Amino acid sequence: MNLSRWFPTSLASRFALAAAGLAASALLLTSIASWWLINEQHQRGVEELAANERQFRAAAVGSDLEALAARMSEIAGSTILATGLVDSAGRETYLGPFLTGIRQINGIPVQVVFTDFQGTEIASNSGARFSQEQMAWLRRKLEQGRPIAEIFASAEGSELVALEPMVYPRTSSPEGAVLYKVNLSDIDVAAPMRLEWGERRAGDTAKDAVSAPVPTPAVFEHLAFRVQGADESGIGAAPVGLPILHILLIALTLFCVVVVAGLRLARLLTLDLQRLGAFSSRLIGSGLSSERAAESGSAEVSHLARSINDMLDRLNEQHMALLREREKLTRLTEVLQLADRKKDDFLAMLGHELRNPLAPIGAGAELLRRIAVDDTRVVRTSEVIARQVGHMTKIISDLLDVSRVTRGLTTLDTIEVELAEVVATGIEQVRPLIEARRHALATTMPQERIVVLADRARLVQVVSNVLTNAAKYTAEGGHISVTLAATLQEASIAVQDDGVGISPELMPEIFDLFTQGSRAIDRNQGGLGLGLALVKHLVGLHGGSIGATSDGLGHGSTFTVRLPRVAAPTQPPPRVPVPGHAAGRLHILVVDDNVDAAQSLAELLTLEGHTAGIAHDGPATLAYAARERVDAFILDIGLPGMDGTELARRLRGMPEADGALLIALTGYGQDADRRKSTQAGFDHHLVKPVDPELLRSLLDVRSPVLEPQREADS
Repeated sequence: MNLSRWFPTSLASRFALAAAGLAASALLLTSIASWWLINEQHQRGVEELAANERQFRAAAVGSDLEALAARMSEIAGSTILATGLVDSAGRETYLGPFLTGIRQINGIPVQVVFTDFQGTEIASNSGARFSQEQMAWLRRKLEQGRPIAEIFASAEGSELVALEPMVYPRTSSPEGAVLYKVNLSDIDVAAPMRLEWGERRAGDTAKDAVSAPVPTPAVFEHLAFRVQGADESGIGAAPVGLPILHILLIALTLFCVVVVAGLRLARLLTLDLQRLGAFSSRLIGSGLSSERAAESGSAEVSHLARSINDMLDRLNEQHMALLREREKLTRLTEVLQLADRKKDDFLAMLGHELRNPLAPIGAGAELLRRIAVDDTRVVRTSEVIARQVGHMTKIISDLLDVSRVTRGLTTLDTIEVELAEVVATGIEQVRPLIEARRHALATTMPQERIVVLADRARLVQVVSNVLTNAAKYTAEGGHISVTLAATLQEASIAVQDDGVGISPELMPEIFDLFTQGSRAIDRNQGGLGLGLALVKHLVGLHGGSIGATSDGLGHGSTFTVRLPRVAAPTQPPPRVPVPGHAAGRLHILVVDDNVDAAQSLAELLTLEGHTAGIAHDGPATLAYAARERVDAFILDIGLPGMDGTELARRLRGMPEADGALLIALTGYGQDADRRKSTQAGFDHHLVKPVDPELLRSLLDVRSPVLEPQREADS
């Protein structure tokens, strides 16, 4: 249970409640302590009163017994009454009437019998009745010649029986005896006390503390009379009860009074603190300002106000410093953004300018290969040129991809793809490099179909980059294996090699940009350390991961790509034929301001069996289209005067060019460039240097097709 919500948030209110609670608690504790002390004193008084009462009752009983013994001793010593023992006249004259007159002593009924020396009754008072046991006791004790007493039990209760012998100077033995008895119940000791006698038994120690011995004459001493106090409940007043209700009412009243008084007092005492709180609230609402807290009131609040003012001064200083730093950061950010834009523009322009010369070089190499088929040196040279053009194109594409990755602009066109087909395509792209370095490649593919949701072109790029990395960092004649495996939830592609391996120091940075391992001194494959960084980014976009393991330098390495798997369809999707017309001879116009690029591409198209024309700007193209029927236009975007997009719009508006195929061939490969070309009416957007096979397929079947690998934005 959360009790904090029942307490006020104000310190003053909490102080008042705490003071009231303490006052009420003090009252309760004081009342309980007072009640305990009063009852303790009452109990002690009751005990003392009971002890005094027992002593008084014991003295009264002793006085009665003393009077009884003295009276009986006096009777036994009377010579006049003794004549009744031997003279019948004296018995009738003196003894009988005297004994009849003795009925009570100190208000205690007494029974008296005169006997002769043999214990035979001579005379008695009225109502005297002694049992045979008592008379037998008399005869046994009479010969001892001394006073003695005994207690007998009877139907009427305990009876005190005493013997007073009659001994005279003229004889040495008793001439008779006075036998008397009283009922012990007739001796008043005042209830609830009682008269006890005899030896105390073991365990009566507690009773001894509440008993008083009775002072008795010698004849009764051996009986050990005592007055026993049963308890003290009937003596004095009863213990004082705890007035719980009254104490609680007083405590509640005191609590309320202290709360009200405490709240008023707390408000007065915390007035300066409240002013400081109001200042803090204004400060929070208005922000940092020149206003400062008033350093007045109590010493504690004044000290707190000074501390707050010092803190505000420091905060203002830091705030001004932060504002200055923010201005610096803003200027630096603007400079960095400008530099970043310039860098992007530079990369885009660099890609364009590098691709432009690569286009005629690549086309020229293809022309040499097709023309000089009988000259092995020319064919070999053209293959070298084509291979190096491809390598340069790959470097440019990776560089532009890095720019796109760093800005987070990479997007995916995901479909369900079969991993085996992706891996096979990636291997085919890297096979020339693997064969050139004479590596042995082994593949392990499962029988089941493994399907993932991915961008096929990007996934092919992942496989080819990992394989390229393995081929580069493995000495010639090495071994590379590709293993495709899957679980119910995950698919994996593992590429293992026995190359240079990865050092432990380099392992944490292996997927960072521009990170490269050691290679042979020839560095015949080049590279900028971008491939693995691109792979990690692309795999992450697919919801997967990539990891690398190695036993160290010289022990090879293994790269494993893991991707989430989707359920494979029971049947592969049927291939839908792409609509179009049959391949045939086309009239094609190549438009490029680069004369070498236009000339080499036109010659390449001529070798393919097409009719190829050349134009170097927009007006010449429009004039050519107006006088001749053109089946396909291959337009450069960066034309002088009228750019390629504007030229495409005008061609789409000409009846003479109706239905013609428009292909953009440019050094710009960003998504924005592709969108602009599509909006201008282009059917396809190709990036220089063009792949001859791709261009042939587009011309043979005039319909949109998917490029095997898209260029990334700069």
